[in-house]
Amino acid sequence: MNRPPCPLCPAITEELVYLVLSAQFSFPLREAVKDRWCPADCHLLHPDRWRKEMPPLPGDEDA
Repeated sequence: MNRPPCPLCPAITEELVYLVLSAQFSFPLREAVKDRWCPADCHLLHPDRWRKEMPPLPGDEDA
């Protein structure tokens, strides 16, 4: 999976990823990113800028 860099610093973001499974297949069908954060804590230090500049996760477009 291609993890985007933090928009506020040079760090590569970390992601919480779930594998979407199906009873019909013995392998994961896709990956679903559930959360994203910066290892340098930019998401905590500058939350407004983080939300504004970070691409939304699927399902977060209306938030």
